[in-house]
Amino acid sequence: MNAEMRKHALRRYLVLRVKIIEFLDIGALRQGLKAQQLAVPNPVARTPADFADSLRTVQLSWLALLIDKSRDGMDAIKLWSELFPTHMPEIQVVWNRIEQSWNLIRAFRDKAGFHADKPPAFFKARHEVLASHVATAIEEFQNLLRIILHAEATELPDLEQAVDDFLDEMEVQLHSRYDRAEFKRYLMLPNIRTQVSSPPHDSGERSGLQAKE
Repeated sequence: MNAEMRKHALRRYLVLRVKIIEFLDIGALRQGLKAQQLAVPNPVARTPADFADSLRTVQLSWLALLIDKSRDGMDAIKLWSELFPTHMPEIQVVWNRIEQSWNLIRAFRDKAGFHADKPPAFFKARHEVLASHVATAIEEFQNLLRIILHAEATELPDLEQAVDDFLDEMEVQLHSRYDRAEFKRYLMLPNIRTQVSSPPHDSGERSGLQAKE
């Protein structure tokens, strides 16, 4: 991979990283609800398990977004294979397992997740997901995620530089500034360069993902 291709791959990875953090947050909330570790105030006698089931819809739709191999899809499997070649065997093994459920996951996203189809198609998609082994696909993907995130420090030593270069360009384009420290904290990214070289400035949005005027 030449320098220009790697630059664009790392920028795609940054977008993927945002969606991965959201996916992990959704999963953590769902597990907390299933284990009855979270109390959600509600006036209509909904149980924690009910809330967890609602979040299953979101989590499955997010999974479909991450692994979608269509032309405009994020295709995490392909991007990970490019950026983490030493983990190619593990990535391929997990994809081979997830692929068995891909059509069901995609249909669920399109008909009952991010979109809502006509009633027969809507409830058919929900039924097929509940009757399948998609929970295993989610678990397999999460396990692979842990491997990839752990490998970042050694296999993506240029990630923080790539993030800073991209934010430099976005600040010029938007005539705004990002809170670099908060941006990296929110995404659990390395923050060595910000701590060492960046001058202090007022915080922008809490997540740091949006530039401040």
